[in-house]
Amino acid sequence: MRVIVIFMMALVLMYGDFLFAEFSPFNLGQLTVYTVPKLLLMFILLMSVYINPSISSFFAIVFGVLIDIYSGLVYGVHTFGMVAFVFFMHTAFRVFYKDFVAMGFVVLVLTFLYDAYVYMIYRILGLVTLPVFDYIALRGLPSLILNALLFIIVFIITLKTSKVRKNLLPKH
Repeated sequence: MRVIVIFMMALVLMYGDFLFAEFSPFNLGQLTVYTVPKLLLMFILLMSVYINPSISSFFAIVFGVLIDIYSGLVYGVHTFGMVAFVFFMHTAFRVFYKDFVAMGFVVLVLTFLYDAYVYMIYRILGLVTLPVFDYIALRGLPSLILNALLFIIVFIITLKTSKVRKNLLPKH
């Protein structure tokens, strides 16, 4: 039961990521600002703390493949990145076990680094021509601010999902 609920929530959050992308970019004066939410990534990172690292890794692979297929640019970038960042999150939380402020900071930093990782891979392959400073100022920081605002929502969703019973039928 829990895996089904996690899968459905992850699908909704992935759809939310794609839906938010429809509102980006927007113009701020003469600058074009990009905001890229990472609801699904934050959910998967939080799952590694509150549910189980192996379940989180499984969903990182599944949804990484789905995002790779959806984007269709370079296969494996999102899959490898999500699994690697779940591993980083699990490693970080051996030190900061369930401290909310530290966890929020680590999730937001890993979200920013994941976005930077995807940007760097695409830049190396020549798929993105945005200069590094423009990336940081016009995409990285605005996305970080948006993800910080959305973190509370994803955190609540993760806590509610972690409390779903494992079995559909009660044991007698």
